[in-house]
Amino acid sequence: MRTLLKSGLAIVLAVALVGMPVMAAPANPASAPLGVVLQADRAQVGAGIMYSGATIYEGDRLETVADGMLHARLGGPRIYLRPNTAAEVHSLSNGFSASLMHGTVVVSSAKGQDFRLLADGATIRPVGAQDTVAQVSWVNAKELLLTSNRGAIEVSMGDEVKTVEAGNSYRMEVETADPAPSQNTPYHTARNRFVLIAIIAVSAATIIGVTLALISPCAPSAPTGLTVTPN
Repeated sequence: MRTLLKSGLAIVLAVALVGMPVMAAPANPASAPLGVVLQADRAQVGAGIMYSGATIYEGDRLETVADGMLHARLGGPRIYLRPNTAAEVHSLSNGFSASLMHGTVVVSSAKGQDFRLLADGATIRPVGAQDTVAQVSWVNAKELLLTSNRGAIEVSMGDEVKTVEAGNSYRMEVETADPAPSQNTPYHTARNRFVLIAIIAVSAATIIGVTLALISPCAPSAPTGLTVTPN
């Protein structure tokens, strides 16, 4: 009888020891580190308050309040959140992507680095391997303000692509194209398109101070074409 009890106890202990590492492992492993906070004031990641030197992880939501700011390096490129801004960040092989929910961000990348800004269904990215600094402001679900301070940026939505040359600012308006059905295609799907409306070029100066902190100067590249509706 004692032998049987000892054998049963040994089996229970063995099962418990095998199961302990599994039980101790977190259900949701931590995300991979994406970047680091360089400067922060009244900023947060989710519910956590941000501070200089804090780590930013894949999928984090960065947010500033009305009088806050956040400056971070994400891989190689950098991002600067102006007051009352929120963006969710993810990693790219040589940079980062950020989905802008509201507010204004300034992003920069050095030669060979990359970034993607996603807002209102549009994607904003650098043109070619060059130093780039750009500012994007979310106005509403149908409107963005775009400024390219250094290097050209590409704006795309579906198969529509336009380029903003360095030193220019535009208002981007999203429109819904709803073509009338033809006899051969009775069913059709509306798709969004966008137009860029030039605004006064001096507005590019609004990000010069941030630009000097983000990236070193470089000569802007030549434009690759732009369709603009005059203001």
